[in-house]
Amino acid sequence: MSRSGMRDLGRLSAVALLAGALVAGCGSGGEEAQEPGGVTTLSLWHFYGPPESATGGALVRFLQRYEQAHPGVKVEPRHIPFGDFNRTILQSAAGGELPDIALIGATSTQAMAEAGIIEDLSDRVAKWGKQDAYLPSIWQTTQVGGKTYALPHVADTYAVYYNTELLDEAGVKPPKTWDEMAETARKLTSGDRQGLAVSGVEGEEGATALVIRILAAGGDVTKIDSPAANKALTQFKQLVDSGAMSKGIIGWNEEDVKNQFANGRAAMMINSATYVSTLRKENPDLKWKIALLPGDTRQVTFLAAENLAITSGSSHPDAAWDLMTWMQDPKALAEYLPDRNKLATRDDVPADGDEARSVFAEQLKSAWAPSGALAEHSSEVFTHVQGALQAAISGSATVDQALAEAQQKIDKTLAE
Repeated sequence: MSRSGMRDLGRLSAVALLAGALVAGCGSGGEEAQEPGGVTTLSLWHFYGPPESATGGALVRFLQRYEQAHPGVKVEPRHIPFGDFNRTILQSAAGGELPDIALIGATSTQAMAEAGIIEDLSDRVAKWGKQDAYLPSIWQTTQVGGKTYALPHVADTYAVYYNTELLDEAGVKPPKTWDEMAETARKLTSGDRQGLAVSGVEGEEGATALVIRILAAGGDVTKIDSPAANKALTQFKQLVDSGAMSKGIIGWNEEDVKNQFANGRAAMMINSATYVSTLRKENPDLKWKIALLPGDTRQVTFLAAENLAITSGSSHPDAAWDLMTWMQDPKALAEYLPDRNKLATRDDVPADGDEARSVFAEQLKSAWAPSGALAEHSSEVFTHVQGALQAAISGSATVDQALAEAQQKIDKTLAE
């Protein structure tokens, strides 16, 4: 999933607040800066990848299409590695050298808005009038204190990948409930093949599957020492103890999970839409499909998304807004999204007819994203959730002990 780097935002919040005051004078309330030759140069910072990468290259090609349609504008994208992105933004704010546009993690929006790093877009959005096209859970990530500070860009979410040949051999169908998931995973387990693979690696990425399971049980991620979370973690531990999930999950990231599935060592996996194109390209003979995540008290998935924001240091806020709204044009997105291997955040983008992506698009309607205090501290909270998973799976603590210890850490984090 896309990670917010919220720890950096918290650590440098004082610096950012000062920076917001320093750059406020050159924000989007002023006149557009003039450049020689009548060309407007827009800077856009992102963490997708360098131009030669699949993700970074897709963005570069997208921006080049805008330049071709707008000869008077030149867009200069800058890639900053994900782990360094928020820190770089904060340090640049302190130095008064922000880009025109920042493509940020959705859960970073609140902290950057409160720090004065990104501009209030409420008036622009009201005139634009397209906000109702977005899925409510995604639009909510742009809202801070009743104001709009960003536009959603693209989204990703999680569903179930399943090996059709292995399920057919076992005479089972994709599970519709979490109880069915446990039973199906056990039936698909044979030898060194596990029924289900998920990421449980140290850090927030490894919390995703358990967070989804807790939410499905009706739980609250901030109240992990609860019957719902106990039910979720107990089921995961039972799956590992039975061999239906590998104990190795606590060392697997999402790429590792994809590899387990691609190599036939996992019959099912919970993973993001990111791997649809990857599997097709790298494993063309693998027979697989996508199913919606199973339900319990409710059916829910996790939202990973990025937002586009105009920074308070932009010299060209009007031009930046024009680029951002073009990047959200349904026709433009219809061409870009398959290349970027992501999902639309709005419901009026023409479907491309891809069966796998259509399931992910349906799954996106039940996506959950952290908000409020949890959004601000999501990185730390999810890391504590993963810590409970690791403790229970490794056997260093019982489920009850693991959840109680995680709850203490979560309470301390949210009180900071």
